[in-house]
Amino acid sequence: MESTQYKEWDQTEQKVFRDWLSGHLRMGEVNVTFLKKDGSRRKMRCTLEESQVKFHEKKTDRVKEVSEEVCPVFDLDKQEWRSFRYDSVKEVSFDIKGT
Repeated sequence: MESTQYKEWDQTEQKVFRDWLSGHLRMGEVNVTFLKKDGSRRKMRCTLEESQVKFHEKKTDRVKEVSEEVCPVFDLDKQEWRSFRYDSVKEVSFDIKGT
């Protein structure tokens, strides 16, 4: 699988990246290009901005384990929750909102 910069950083740098990306996701739309498990690239337009996400009703009692290495996001094109691994991120882009 193709390598990413994240894998070369130490734990402090990885946490700074996770916090930075999460902050931008909470402020609005972010385009994240990442490597899928099969090695192919996917570009996802996603967010964590509360006004844009849909909260879903759980259909099972199954509880997913939370991982610092996985970022759950709301996919704006599919209108569904998706996730990606931070260590698979190849590119991040976003527009800065003006007032």
